Amino acid sequence: MMKQAIEFGKKMILHERTPKKLAYASSVGIFIAFSPFLGIHWLLTIIFAWALRLNVAVVYAVTHIVNNPFTMIPLYMADYAVGKFIVERIFALNLYVYNPAWMHWLNLKLSRLGIPNLSLWTFIIGGNILGLLAAVAAYPFFLLFYRRLKGEHVG
Repeated sequence: MMKQAIEFGKKMILHERTPKKLAYASSVGIFIAFSPFLGIHWLLTIIFAWALRLNVAVVYAVTHIVNNPFTMIPLYMADYAVGKFIVERIFALNLYVYNPAWMHWLNLKLSRLGIPNLSLWTFIIGGNILGLLAAVAAYPFFLLFYRRLKGEHVG
């Protein structure tokens, strides 16, 4: 079973024409994995792959390898930490007042557990910025990986 899955994965990757396109698809998958929009990563995968004409399977695979039940909490904590640094430290803004009503309810429940108030907008800003930075940083590594996988000369 595992051997068949590996062969299918290789076939899927080698079907794509260029390593650049594969690296681009993988980087978009990284961006989506860090996306703060919980529960719609599969939809974002389809939309981004269609709009950018990328291999849906590669985008989906990378997204769900990076963001899975074991990595979800650390990823979202990093998203929030980056957003908090940008919003509160760099721009000295307080976005808690712009939280939707349901976020105030959630903060009330979390405060009983000793968790301080959270800002939805801080999370969204941090997730998108961290996702973009991670995607851009990962692109050269993906490009090198796919060039080697396809047997191209790496300079």
